[in-house]
Amino acid sequence: MRRCSALLPLLALGWLVAGPSFLRSISTSPPSPRTSRTRLGASGATQTVLDALKEFDGKFEEPFELLGLDDPECPKKEIRAAFRQVARVEHPDVSDREDAEERFRRISLAYELLIDDGGRAMLLEALEKDADDLEDLEVKKNTMDEANESWDEQWVEDEFTAVSRTVFLITMAGGIGSVIWWFGFEHE
Repeated sequence: MRRCSALLPLLALGWLVAGPSFLRSISTSPPSPRTSRTRLGASGATQTVLDALKEFDGKFEEPFELLGLDDPECPKKEIRAAFRQVARVEHPDVSDREDAEERFRRISLAYELLIDDGGRAMLLEALEKDADDLEDLEVKKNTMDEANESWDEQWVEDEFTAVSRTVFLITMAGGIGSVIWWFGFEHE
């Protein structure tokens, strides 16, 4: 049994080298395209963030303007401080404006959108892509999306590669099996 356990590292190395690619090569499904992180339903964003994004559809700078933030990359601590400062002035109980409730609702939505990492990432992506509305955000591609697609197209595996990899693995398994048989049993 001692001689067989010496071959276990070789088996593990063979699996590490060829195993995951072998599983990919025998898969019958075509490679799935990478999904954009801006897909509204699949992004994992909360309903509040999605509502806020729809509220500011096309006016993606407005959440920053409502809270008086100059830097879109500012930390959450600054966002909280800005919200508290604006809330002291714009809260419907304090403000004399006629549209104070509606304005404070929009300020609260802006805060929810900016304090959430996913919502803020979507907002920054919309600003980066210079999208006019949410539909443009889903359709427009940035350079990273194009680079990912070209990378995926470059490494599409054809049938010859899959077959040759399978033949190699079967041959390797037979060779390792022969070595295990030779060293695993006593010969005269």
